[in-house]
Amino acid sequence: MARERGRPAARAASSRAAADVPATRSLYDCPQWYDIVHEAGTADEVTRLEHINREFGTGGRDWLEPACGTGRFLRVLARRGYRAVGYDRSEVMLRYARDRLLASRLRAEVVRGDMAAFVRPRRFDFAYNLINTFRHLHDDSLALAHLGCIARSLRRGGVYVLGLDLVDYDDPQPGEEVWTARRGLCQVRHVMLSIPPDRRTRRERIINHLIVDRPCGRESFASHYDLRAYGLGQWLDLLEASGLECIASFDFAWQPIVLTGYTRDVNLVLKSRAGRRGPRRIVSESRAKQ
Repeated sequence: MARERGRPAARAASSRAAADVPATRSLYDCPQWYDIVHEAGTADEVTRLEHINREFGTGGRDWLEPACGTGRFLRVLARRGYRAVGYDRSEVMLRYARDRLLASRLRAEVVRGDMAAFVRPRRFDFAYNLINTFRHLHDDSLALAHLGCIARSLRRGGVYVLGLDLVDYDDPQPGEEVWTARRGLCQVRHVMLSIPPDRRTRRERIINHLIVDRPCGRESFASHYDLRAYGLGQWLDLLEASGLECIASFDFAWQPIVLTGYTRDVNLVLKSRAGRRGPRRIVSESRAKQ
C-alpha cells in the first residue's frame, strides 16, 4: 500500500472543490474496496499492539476491537491464536468480516454493537481502536459512555489503545491523505480530505473519494461525514472525566512521545484509574482552546 500526503496549496484547492461534491455512495457501504486499501500493514500493527500488551497490560490473549469494520485486524489475531471479538454497527461491514473469516477458516467472534453501549464485564485483557472511529461519537456523553464501557469490559490490568487525531483550531490548512493499493487485477485509490474544524461546533468534515480500476473499467464515488474535533485540552478534560488514565503515548510510527499542543496524530495507551468506578460529568471547558 502506498500512502502520501498532499502539498498545502494542492490540499487547499482540492478541498475547496471537494466541499461541494455530493455524496454518491458511503465509504462504509463498500467493504471490499475499503479492505483492499487498508489491509496492508495490518500484521505489523498487530505486532506493535502485542508489544504494548506485554509492556503495559496483562499480556493476555482475550482481545476486543470496537468498530471492527472489515475484520482485517481480527483475521491477523485469529491466525496468531488470539480469542478476538469485534463489533460494529454496520451490517454490511460485519457480513464482509464474517465471510472473510469463513473463507480463510479462521475463528473470531463478530457481532453487532454500538460503541456507546457494548459491555462484557471483565471479559478482555486488551482493547484497541486505531483509526479515529472514536471521533464518530459526536458529543461528550457518547464519548464518556464508550470509555466507561471499555473500562468495565477490561480485566484488572488490561489496557485500551486508542488512535486519535488532535486538531489545531488556528490552522486554516485542510488536510489530505492518499492511499493506493492493489489486490489481484483490482487497484483502489482512496483520497481523504479533511476540512479545518469549526471551534464552536467541534465538527471536522471528512470527504472521501474512491477510484477503483478493474479490467472491466473504472468506478469512482464520493462520500463525506463529520468527526468530533478534539484539541489537546478538550481531550484531557474528557479523559479526566472518564474512568481511564493515559499511561503512555506514541505517534503513528509507534515512537514514544509526550503530549503537547503541537501533537496531532497519537496512539494513547489507556488504563482504568485506581479508585474511579466510572465516568463523571465534564464540568469545565477551560482548556478548549488548547
